[in-house]
Amino acid sequence: MRWAALRSLFCGGGAALALALLLQGRPVRADIPIDVSSTDSLKSACKEIAAPMMEYYAQNQTEGIPGKLTDTWYVAGAMFMTLIQYWQASGDNQYNSVVSHDLMFQAGRNYDYFDSNYSRWLGNDDQMFWGLAAITASETGFPQVDGKPTWTTLARAVFQMQADRWDMSSCGGGLDWQIHLWQDGHTMRNSISNGGLFQLAARLGHFTKNTTYLEFAEKIWDWSVDSPLIQPQNGWFVADSTEGKNNCSDSGDMQWTYNYGTYLAGCAYMYNETRSEKWLNATTGLLARLEDYFFPKEYGSNVISEVACEKLHTCNRNMLCFKGWTTMWMAYTAILVPQTRETIVPKLQGSATAIGKMCDGSSTLVPETNLCGNRWYQDSFDGIQGLEVQMAALGGITANLMLLTGTTALTIDNNPNAQEHYTDTSDDEATPGALPGITTADRVGSWMLTAIWGLGIAAASWWLIKQ
Repeated sequence: MRWAALRSLFCGGGAALALALLLQGRPVRADIPIDVSSTDSLKSACKEIAAPMMEYYAQNQTEGIPGKLTDTWYVAGAMFMTLIQYWQASGDNQYNSVVSHDLMFQAGRNYDYFDSNYSRWLGNDDQMFWGLAAITASETGFPQVDGKPTWTTLARAVFQMQADRWDMSSCGGGLDWQIHLWQDGHTMRNSISNGGLFQLAARLGHFTKNTTYLEFAEKIWDWSVDSPLIQPQNGWFVADSTEGKNNCSDSGDMQWTYNYGTYLAGCAYMYNETRSEKWLNATTGLLARLEDYFFPKEYGSNVISEVACEKLHTCNRNMLCFKGWTTMWMAYTAILVPQTRETIVPKLQGSATAIGKMCDGSSTLVPETNLCGNRWYQDSFDGIQGLEVQMAALGGITANLMLLTGTTALTIDNNPNAQEHYTDTSDDEATPGALPGITTADRVGSWMLTAIWGLGIAAASWWLIKQ
């Protein structure tokens, strides 16, 4: 079963939320005028889009727990990643206190985004998005939280934990989608988990100048190319997943923007750091495939679309997010690899213009605001509403703002705030340790713990019945 299909099973109610339609007779609202050449216009559009997103965030927190949304955990982490990048590009700090508090709150007792409240059912990709939020905070110089570890420390902790899960039991390596043996998908290697760790490692290496991270990023990339996940020989096709049970001899070939985007950004960071032709070729190859496939000619070739689900309105809440992250990762690429800017800029500008026309929705849940839908290529709101589509639209506009403001957050030599945060000596993991693989003993121990856990539940149930 492919990752996207599996993922939807774990998102109970997500599709219903994503496909909630506005009541008939809604008041007609004007769209958001966007001049892609004007920073003021883009900033204004971002403010209009972010406001209802934050209302949805407040309404959907699980029992008021900061950073925990109903039926999902990672989406809030991805939202914070988006908001941090928006803050850096725009200077709008009105949400910084919420982002700072909630991002740190969800770091957990060990500051690794793997708190026991959620770790029983988390996948590697869930944890990874919080790690990407943390490294984004590092790169942008996002304010630190007094008395807490630095954002870089949190990003390192996620990297180290995931690197330690590198699975040599089959396929010659790879990171599994799910973590625990009782989870469906614990033998599957998927692109977003491996691509996410690849990007995180590349960004840590680029930011800290520690070559150990760069070496591990290259290890993930080389493994991905040797597996069915990345296929340079097939026009840089990126598969969604491959199955460890079959020694990664097959692939799930559903096409999603973020699988391309996460590898693309990682390659861009690697090229910017090394200036190696290997990474330039990978960057341009992945970009060409992404631009050709996900910017359909029928919409003028300059508006991004999640083509696997948008036309049929079958995108679940996860899929609604993908292109927002991808557009920001494309902006990173244009900044880090100037050779790509010529083709990326019109794609991002066309998408931003389309977003402005489509964001003319309204709802009684978030009155007096412009809501954005999912189909950016439509000239008006398509009826899909929620945090996820607002986040995607915010990412799409922020990507253009990043290009116009000439962000330097991605190069620490030109970012004194980021440099200062990195040199914080309280960060006691300056060098990542050895990265042991998962052994047979680890697996046997995990099975034993699972069996003991199950027997404990059975014994407790028997005692309750007897009582």
